[in-house]
Amino acid sequence: MAMAMECVALTGISRQVIRELVANGIRTVEIRSPHNFLALLHLSPGDVIFLTEASRPDIVSGTGGMLTRIREIQVVTHKMVQAGADFYEEREAQAARVQLQMVGHGRVRCVKSFKLGSPTVLDVDEVCYYDAG
Repeated sequence: MAMAMECVALTGISRQVIRELVANGIRTVEIRSPHNFLALLHLSPGDVIFLTEASRPDIVSGTGGMLTRIREIQVVTHKMVQAGADFYEEREAQAARVQLQMVGHGRVRCVKSFKLGSPTVLDVDEVCYYDAG
């Protein structure tokens, strides 16, 4: 029986990003969604996290995803400027760029913490797939 590990989750990750991570083993992702951005601020390189395409409120026991290890985190600021004949407006938005390395497949055992403004914390079992060919 697999041991459960406690992981922070990044949720709502596109299927394409997950496919590329599986195919290449490493993928850098830019995170802009507020709940995932806040989660990354609590993490460090070397931490193992759970990625899933499920949205945050849809995570339940049995939800599948990927276990990944953080290689690098970088917070970036995007500056946007709009200008017209009679106005000039400048805005900034922050995002996090995170480089992830695939560890394996995982399945949610239970949701440990699901509070607004805090990372989603899960108990996750690593799932092994064997080729019986």
